Amino acid sequence: MSGELLTKSKIADALGTNPMRVTRFIERNKINAVKKEGKRELFKLTDFNALKKELSEPETKKEAQSHAFSKDDYILTLKKQLEDQQKQFDEVLKSKDETIDSLKETIATSKHVYEDMKDQLTVKDNQITALTKLTNNAQTLNLVDKDPKRLQTAQGNAEMKPEQSSSEKAANNQQTSESEKPRQNWWQRHFGRNK
Repeated sequence: MSGELLTKSKIADALGTNPMRVTRFIERNKINAVKKEGKRELFKLTDFNALKKELSEPETKKEAQSHAFSKDDYILTLKKQLEDQQKQFDEVLKSKDETIDSLKETIATSKHVYEDMKDQLTVKDNQITALTKLTNNAQTLNLVDKDPKRLQTAQGNAEMKPEQSSSEKAANNQQTSESEKPRQNWWQRHFGRNK
């Protein structure tokens, strides 16, 4: 076995230590691999006599045992990590469900508020329509109180299609009366009245 080429883990098994210790020894002593097969590095066991001697010393043996990490310990550690992750995951799911429920309640409340506002707008529209009718009726009554003939004239004009509005008629009447007056020049208009 001493002439065989071994991987780090095989050397660790042969020396009764862990692969990490072998790796540290390789780095510290700058031992080069004799052969490489893909990613695996192969070493001679004889290159590790110094490590074997280190491990055989009583203090180092105790230290190695205290640092040794068995497969059972490793499995227990992994199980604990998985349980912790599962707890975190469950808490995240619970929080997510609470957030979704809260959002659903907010949406339901918003819909209710929207429907209330819609109803209020309908009521306002009805009130505006009613007020407009009342305003029109009040104006009509006001006209009747002032001049009943005006109401009849306004109703008559509304029934017939007027070709001209009342303001257009007034403007035409004024133009007609001005055209019938004798023309005066500027001097006469301003200074003729003083005479």
